[in-house]
Amino acid sequence: MNSPLVTYEKAIAALTSANAAEKADYQHAAVLALARAGSLDFALAEYSRYGLNNIRHHEDIMALGGRLYKDLYLSSSGANAKEYARQSAEKYEAAYKDTNGFYSGINAATMSLLGGVPPEMVQMRAQRILETLPEISEVSGDNVYFTEATRAEAYLLLGRTEEAFAALQNARDYDPLNYMALASTLKQFRMILSARDADMAWLSGFNPPRAVHFAGHIFGTAGEVKNINVLTEDEQAALLVEISETIQSQDIGFAHGALAAGSDILIAEAILNEGGELHVVLPVEIDEFKAVSVTPFGSSWVSRFEACMDQAASVTIFDSLPGWPDSRLQYRASLTSMGAAIRQSDDLSVKAGQLLIWDGQKGPQGTAYDAHLWAQSGRDQFILSYPGARNKQGRQKASVLYDYQAVLKQSGQSDKTGFEDLLPAIESAEAARASQNSISQLIYLDLVSKEASHEIAVPSASVMPGAIQMNQLAANYLAVHYGADYRTDYMGLDDQGRHIFTLRSG
Repeated sequence: MNSPLVTYEKAIAALTSANAAEKADYQHAAVLALARAGSLDFALAEYSRYGLNNIRHHEDIMALGGRLYKDLYLSSSGANAKEYARQSAEKYEAAYKDTNGFYSGINAATMSLLGGVPPEMVQMRAQRILETLPEISEVSGDNVYFTEATRAEAYLLLGRTEEAFAALQNARDYDPLNYMALASTLKQFRMILSARDADMAWLSGFNPPRAVHFAGHIFGTAGEVKNINVLTEDEQAALLVEISETIQSQDIGFAHGALAAGSDILIAEAILNEGGELHVVLPVEIDEFKAVSVTPFGSSWVSRFEACMDQAASVTIFDSLPGWPDSRLQYRASLTSMGAAIRQSDDLSVKAGQLLIWDGQKGPQGTAYDAHLWAQSGRDQFILSYPGARNKQGRQKASVLYDYQAVLKQSGQSDKTGFEDLLPAIESAEAARASQNSISQLIYLDLVSKEASHEIAVPSASVMPGAIQMNQLAANYLAVHYGADYRTDYMGLDDQGRHIFTLRSG
């Protein structure tokens, strides 16, 4: 699927030659892309300017207004939120009456509840969906999950919790690995139950597995190497059992981290053995990483490293910079792993965690610093005690050759502005958007050398109008350090192949 940026640019380009019949579809695609990218004010302005609120007999376009006002509801509170919910319900209801679409119909019922309309209207709207939905035996393909999830939502709105539970089970059982669809359904259910101040503990059994960042002490295998930290094969086997038990008890399904010899590889192997997804992040290129963090600890770790790499669901490798091992380069990789675990868990509406093999000794780098950094966020930590003794020879010495700098680039300006920290860059971008809702802004966070003058090269490609977008490192920094105040959504790759994220406050 294209990123919102690519979708928007393609839709705008197509509008120049579209005929009358095609134009509304391209306008719909453009406005939906803006909404997905967090450009809500500009999306609403374009929705009105295009006259999409006047379109009839097209459920997707008619329901778009309901989607936009639902987004306003989710970003508001109090009386304003209720009013947005009512307006959303009205637009979904108009789409349902015109097209008989189940999507718009069930959303009309749910947004009515959230808007505080009389209960009998909510029940009427839910009941009519229930009466017209086809039976599961009459549905095929991808429509099965949607149909059963819609049925479950209608039952929930009617207060028929046991039937909602059964229908939700049917939906999940049909497509058990479609975690994103399930997470979206659970978010909707939690909104309904929260509005009614009802028990939602029963939903926890449907939660997708969580994502974790993993790390731990590096070590070799006794008998293979000398003068470095080692564990015996029996100690490693016992540790592997402990890791697997933690994965099972904490419902860990996704793991993000590096693959140094010892703890990292043990955790990676356990994740793969348990059927989970491994996502590898290396701070420098493969050969350079192996030469420092794998090969010196024994030949068996090299083959195990390669086996894990072959089975990884994704591999992120940073370009090499002088001075490895360097604590800032390691921090960059840790931020990336942590940020990915946090965002994936947020997307799945579960709690992110950190799985460590650690001796508990505090320090300014490595596993100790990863533990400190994660603990500051208040998120779950699962710490397994490192069973061996550690000496100085087993600890990698790291220099500190780099600092971070944030840069803000705005549309219509040839110059870019540098900041020593990310937050002032965000504050500047938010102030600019408040005065001009269509401004395009890109925030870049990157390493700069302490030893030489260096300027961050911000790519010149455009970003979404009305959006504050940022590169991967900036998004990771926010997720780890300021996750309670900001969140970022992955937008995919832009036309220059960069990973782009959009910023949302709160």
